[in-house]
Order: sequence, then C-alpha cells, then structure tokens
Amino acid sequence: MATQITFDAERIIGRLGILEKANFNYAGGQAMKRLGFGLRQHHGLQMAGRFENPVAFTLASPRYEADGLQVRLYLNPDGPKGTAPATYIYPTDAGGGGGKPAYLTRFGRALSKLGVTSQFPIPNIGGRGVRTNAYGNMTPGQYQATLAGLKREDGTYISIPDNRRTSTRRTTLKPGIYQRRGRGLSRLFGYLPAPPTVRTTYDFGSITRRYADQQLPKLLREELSKVLRR
Repeated sequence: MATQITFDAERIIGRLGILEKANFNYAGGQAMKRLGFGLRQHHGLQMAGRFENPVAFTLASPRYEADGLQVRLYLNPDGPKGTAPATYIYPTDAGGGGGKPAYLTRFGRALSKLGVTSQFPIPNIGGRGVRTNAYGNMTPGQYQATLAGLKREDGTYISIPDNRRTSTRRTTLKPGIYQRRGRGLSRLFGYLPAPPTVRTTYDFGSITRRYADQQLPKLLREELSKVLRR
C-alpha cells in the first residue's frame, strides 16, 4: 500500500509572504500532525462503511507518524493474537491492481506446519457445530480447540484428507475438517486447493489523497494564521 503524495504549499494556498515563509516549517509541521490524526480517524470511518462487520481491531488499525513536513500513514503491522491488519487488509486494497489472493491465516499456516494439509481452510459459517462471535466470525476458541484436537489425533477432530497418513479408504465426505459429535460429524471447515481471489473493496491511496486534498489547504492556513497572531 506504499504511496507517496507530494504537495506544493504555494500551489494549494497561494503565494506566501515573507513572514509566512519564515514560519512555514513550524506551521506546516503542526498542520501535518493534524492531517495525520484526521486521516487516522477518516480511514477508520471509511473501513466501517466499506468492510462487512469489521472488528474494532481493524477499525483502529490506521497509524500515523508526523515528522516535520512529512506524515507517514500506515496500517498496524502487528497482530499479537492473530494476523496483522496490514496483512489481511492488503488483498482488499485496489492499489497495485485487483484480484489479489486471500491471505493464509495463522490457523492455515499451523495446519501446514502440522502436516495436515497445505490446502486453504474456509470456516463453514452457518454449519452445525460452528460457533460464531458478534461479528459473524468463527470464535478464536473454536480455532484453538480444532487445532488442539487435530494434534491429539484421538478421532474427535478429523481432516479429509490428512497428509499425515495414507489411506485407501473411500469416503463420501467433502474435503475439510470435521468434529465428531456422538455418532455424527459436524463440518467445521472446508478446503480449497488454492487461496481464493478477494474483491477489492478499499483504495487506501485514493482515500488518503482525497482527504488530504480537501483538508490540507485549510489546515495550513489555520496554522499559519495562529503563528502570525502571536
């Protein structure tokens, strides 16, 4: 999502006077701090309107760092309890073209490391036995319980297929992960042979530029006016 946006101060607010030029670095630095803060809030609101049931962690993911006449806007690169927003939002971004593959979750990477499968797991939302949270996603606890059950290999959770063993036994079950419940099985995940492509629903660069085009001239004028009134 790296995009560099450059502005010419005199082009957007007009010719600067001698006093304005003398004080521009300070006033411009203050304006950039306000711009960064505003962009952080603006992107959070845009995500709330464009993403389906976004969690609070996603809405709070925009970050900014102001340094003089520059401001760096980015998405949170850390995910202490899962995948970082910078990773899972990237496939939805229109920057660099659409049709990006969905990211492989921490759960998917764990399945591959365990040797169960290298296919792409998809939660069977709406399926019997699948627990969801307020956002309509599978609960973190069920991800953890599934992975733990597959590690135990006690038959409570089974994968079709399972690369850890060779089986000639035929089955009519669809590929995926199942939980045994009494005499029945609940399908918790399906498998795809490759990551699906994600529809681009966000344009980080364009949203940033439009907001900066609208707000930066006003912010610069306000900060220059504050300095000259002192």
